[in-house]
Amino acid sequence: MRWPDVVARAERWQLLLLAILPAVWSTIVFADWYFTDADSYYHVGVARRMLEDGWLRAFEWLPHTTLHDPFPDMYLLQHVVLAPLVAVFGPAMAMRLGVVLLSTAFAVSLTLVLRRRGVRWASPWVVLGLLACPIALTYALFLKGATSFLVLLPWFVDAVWAGNRRRTFVLAWLSVYVYVGATVLVPFALVHLLVVRAWHGRWEPACVVAAVAGVLAGMIVNPMWPAHWSYVAAELRSIFERHPSMVPGEYRGSEWAMLQADILVRLCAAALVAWGVLLVRQLGRAERVSAAGASGAVAALGMLGAGMLSGTKMVELFVVFSILAVPVLAADMRRWPRLVVAGALALGVATAAWSVLDLRAQMQTMPGLARAKDYEVMATWLRARTGPREMVVAPWDDMPGLFLFGGDQRYMAGVNVQFLRDHDRKRFEAYALLYRGLISDPERAMGVFFDGARFLLVRRIAHFPGEPALTAGLAANPAFEEVASPSQVWRVFKLKAPAPP
Repeated sequence: MRWPDVVARAERWQLLLLAILPAVWSTIVFADWYFTDADSYYHVGVARRMLEDGWLRAFEWLPHTTLHDPFPDMYLLQHVVLAPLVAVFGPAMAMRLGVVLLSTAFAVSLTLVLRRRGVRWASPWVVLGLLACPIALTYALFLKGATSFLVLLPWFVDAVWAGNRRRTFVLAWLSVYVYVGATVLVPFALVHLLVVRAWHGRWEPACVVAAVAGVLAGMIVNPMWPAHWSYVAAELRSIFERHPSMVPGEYRGSEWAMLQADILVRLCAAALVAWGVLLVRQLGRAERVSAAGASGAVAALGMLGAGMLSGTKMVELFVVFSILAVPVLAADMRRWPRLVVAGALALGVATAAWSVLDLRAQMQTMPGLARAKDYEVMATWLRARTGPREMVVAPWDDMPGLFLFGGDQRYMAGVNVQFLRDHDRKRFEAYALLYRGLISDPERAMGVFFDGARFLLVRRIAHFPGEPALTAGLAANPAFEEVASPSQVWRVFKLKAPAPP
């Protein structure tokens, strides 16, 4: 068989390469040592409660937060998708299956859109893009708020590139039901409008209007009305408002931490190298790339800049837009030297292998992290020892796991501590000071601020600076007794007598 025939056959069957992704993800997700973040437990937990309780008009498990009543479920469609998995397989397995299935759907979306844009080897681009960048690999293994949104995002980008205002409108509308940050679609449509104007000298505002109309339709025709308006406003405000108490990695998600240069390079080195190669290649050409490639580049590099200022959430979108834009630009710059192609492929495969092995090693060796089985054991233990709707004081990022496997226990903070701070500043301050080890009489705080809670959980291996001081203070406080914990992740302290009012 001649070499051109081998290449043609390989190109026809390249979609099979996508099977590598769920295979690799499954080796991690279904391992005993796999751990995920708080978001994953929250999303599966909401899906479980929807099955058990029907429509969630209030989030009773966090009564002192802005999620409480009414409950603005900004990820409704994701929860609807997860609900059948919970019904058939149970919460723990549904979480793992949901990760693999939704991440695979995302990879398929990327591949099909690249094929529509004329990229010949779309599957290898996607496989290497999602495995070679550690941040893309990590996000593919978690159920984040943006997980279902990323399945729709490539199709929205393709609709804008194609100038299809109907698809742009529908996809923008649907995106509002799966992600609080759906408004990011409008800036991309605007960027493409400006690029088309610069490239072709004409204004084509139809897709910008369609994107704006779609987002507004989703915000107006919305089952969460009107609570979702304040939720979105607070989320957007929190990007720019950095209160000193909301320290990233402590009382704010670590994805909002400012990234040092070495960490940024580690998270997305493959994408940065790809952009460097494209820049050098384009500087030696006399031709202009397509408007689609140019707007994709502006969007990707804009997300990189936003990520450098705000955190890994935007860096993840930089990688996603890179996976879309880099292959399109590479196709624009045809006739790549074979040596460059071979070198890039070898480097990509080696980087992907390193990324996967490094992440596996980290998950296996990081101490003190709670796995699903730890949350299930602890939640079952609490359910047997607490009364109806009883408050339990626990680290905020442990609340979603306990919520997923628990009963009707209430918690002071969870999912995002901003929700507690926005609703009740005094309770937030008491909660923050407690876990920083700065309250001298926690037994009084339990009664005054924490609804008379009796049980208080502290991690054995501290995640936050103040936890060792809190643990030492509780152990020495005669008002508390340490009870035998069912898990090696937490120490459990119980108030001996009802907290004073």
